[in-house]
Amino acid sequence: MWVIQLLKEPYPLNSIRKMTWFGALVAVFVFLFLSFFQPFGLGAESLDGLLKVTASYGLITFATIALGTVSMRKLFPGYFQENHWVFGRELLITLFNFFLIGVFNTLYSDYMFSIGLTLRGFLYFQLYTLGVGFFPIIFFMMLKYTHLLRANTRSASDLSGSISKAKEITNPPSDAKIQIHSELKKDDLEIYAADLVYAETADNYVAVYHLLEGKLQKSLVRSTLGRLENDLEGYPRLIRCHRAFLVNLDYLESFRGNAQGLQLRLKHSQNEIPVSRNMVAKIKNLLE
Repeated sequence: MWVIQLLKEPYPLNSIRKMTWFGALVAVFVFLFLSFFQPFGLGAESLDGLLKVTASYGLITFATIALGTVSMRKLFPGYFQENHWVFGRELLITLFNFFLIGVFNTLYSDYMFSIGLTLRGFLYFQLYTLGVGFFPIIFFMMLKYTHLLRANTRSASDLSGSISKAKEITNPPSDAKIQIHSELKKDDLEIYAADLVYAETADNYVAVYHLLEGKLQKSLVRSTLGRLENDLEGYPRLIRCHRAFLVNLDYLESFRGNAQGLQLRLKHSQNEIPVSRNMVAKIKNLLE
């Protein structure tokens, strides 16, 4: 079923900063919508009274999204990992945010209008909260997903087509060796530049994946990817494609795009490696 498949599709995980701006935009929308249409019996005796109430609902919306995002990511950091983030998780967090907004709207309404804290009143405000903001946000999520998927799929197709006709750009000779420096001098790693497939961050180490007798080997070096990047300064085909990954473009096999961005696949490895948005143009230039 397409709905189940959609829930499993990769989706971009917004930063806390972006979520704060998103909360502000939703709050402004709530304020304008309630002020203009005055639904759910929101009519007030004066314009000032109306704006005070609608601004309060908008502020509740902003505070819940902004503070809720910070709190949840600090409490459950393992859950908010971009490589595991999918449309379904984004939808679940959105529903949870609106549930909290409904709770605080109920408490505020009881404080302002003495509606009484009953189950019926609670459900009433949950439905109203969903009615005002949830469905427009679902529409926006679908729109964003579709746009990013199309754009990244097209970009991946263009880059994949460039792999076979990539120019030879100052490739290191097969007998050129590189020294990968470790913070522990005795653990320095020396390998042939042509054997380096890719490297990734691994806590306080860098995991270097290189060929040894034709098979992929993993070596841990106590260092940083930035330091490794400096060690490889003379090899333009060994580039940092993401904050956590460095790859050898000579092993490029294909590109794939989804709503999160671009991923590349290398020969000798089954892993898909993310490509930062700001590195796409550089990689494209090296392949052309």
